[in-house]
Amino acid sequence: MHDPAITAPVARVAVAIGDESCLPLVRAELRELLSDVAPELVEDVELVCTELVTNAIEHAAAPRRLRVSVGGEVLRIEVDDGSPARLPVVGRSRLGPYRGRGLVLVAALASWGLDRDESAKTLWAELPAA
Repeated sequence: MHDPAITAPVARVAVAIGDESCLPLVRAELRELLSDVAPELVEDVELVCTELVTNAIEHAAAPRRLRVSVGGEVLRIEVDDGSPARLPVVGRSRLGPYRGRGLVLVAALASWGLDRDESAKTLWAELPAA
């Protein structure tokens, strides 16, 4: 059965992820993509994207890619990486005791999940588009 909330994307952005220097470009692309939505949603999407992209940079191998699509009532964020065996752990980081809160923030703002196969994984998050 077709879910009317999830339709073909009306708008989308895709950005290759290298290192943290890509984050300003990511945020600029998001602001352009979401220019006609509420500023609060743009801020939430920027935060979720920044957290997911930063996790991919710090914890996963290339190739890494961000995709954001808006379709119907759903805004979907997907971050692919080349480390399918390295799974995220909410609330813990191998980088120190003051880290590891990114997915806690993501979970507070969006529903999220993980898809993976033998060569890659995709961490995704969905927010209401309206």
